[in-house]
Amino acid sequence: MSVTADKPLLSVITVCFNAAALLPRTMASVHAQRWPAREWVVVDGASTDGTQSLVQGSPQLPAAFISEPDRGIYDAMNKGIALARGEVLYFLNADDRLHDPDVLTDVANCFAADASLNFLIANVVVEKPGMTELHTQDYINRFTLPFTDPCHQGVFVRRRLFDEVGLFDLRWRTSADYDWFMRVRQAGHRIQHLDRTVVHFPAGGAHAADPMALATERRALRAQYMPAALLAAGTFAAKAANRLSRMRCGSPIGHTRLAGS
Repeated sequence: MSVTADKPLLSVITVCFNAAALLPRTMASVHAQRWPAREWVVVDGASTDGTQSLVQGSPQLPAAFISEPDRGIYDAMNKGIALARGEVLYFLNADDRLHDPDVLTDVANCFAADASLNFLIANVVVEKPGMTELHTQDYINRFTLPFTDPCHQGVFVRRRLFDEVGLFDLRWRTSADYDWFMRVRQAGHRIQHLDRTVVHFPAGGAHAADPMALATERRALRAQYMPAALLAAGTFAAKAANRLSRMRCGSPIGHTRLAGS
């Protein structure tokens, strides 16, 4: 595979555990991508349900695959970073799927056109029982990040950011990705939005398993990066803006209901 400045290698990293029933559509969406300079990396947490056989029996084998015990999802994601060879990295969880075959093409073209671009965030579709929601994420930037909750499924980053700010910090059990975003912000990097839907994913997952623990950890994390007065004022403003948005259109800022059942 020839990789040049105008064809950056994109690494799609999937971490999973006992996901044999969930992986097929994820795999299919990766294999359908038209961008030639791509690789798929799979990190499995020593599954016992046939996940390993499913991945290893795929007509298009992953560029790298390991199956071993880990210390949680963020440990697995760090392993994926170590295995990946790409200039641009993206995490696609089991049961998530890329929106269409040209997602990686459009993303790669953004990075090829701007050598200074390190952090790209795009639109995502969240699938909920009876409905789906489009999250545009266009309201997320360096200034609003401390008061918002980005969907990491919409984020593409250059590998050099991990070299600069480090890997995911395993001390944060539910928010290590958010902590990493805040470190990138603290380092002064801009967040660029791509007005394009890149992924569909079901609501839930690790973040939804214990909402109270998530909220507590987010508060503690934000307090590390923002002065208390500024954090309180920004959080109040964000909540007020979302209340107004719900009153006007029935959805939070950046969210649009797409369909119901």
